[in-house]
Amino acid sequence: MSTANPEPLGALETRIEELEIRLAHLEYALQSQGEELLHQQQTNILLTRQVRELGERLRALTDAPDSDPAAEPPPPHY
Repeated sequence: MSTANPEPLGALETRIEELEIRLAHLEYALQSQGEELLHQQQTNILLTRQVRELGERLRALTDAPDSDPAAEPPPPHY
């Protein structure tokens, strides 16, 4: 008992080639997305640090709102 192959060998080779091309494009897209995700994570870490630092600076300013400007040393150009 033999099974009949409905597609000729050339058509199968063409389909395999098309699938390989699609796979290559998908791999490229996945790699690009991974690189973009890494970039976004690095940017997020940087922005989070900056927001935290600004929050700490703001808290420091609000903790001492009545500081006397005369008590501060003069700027270095004097």
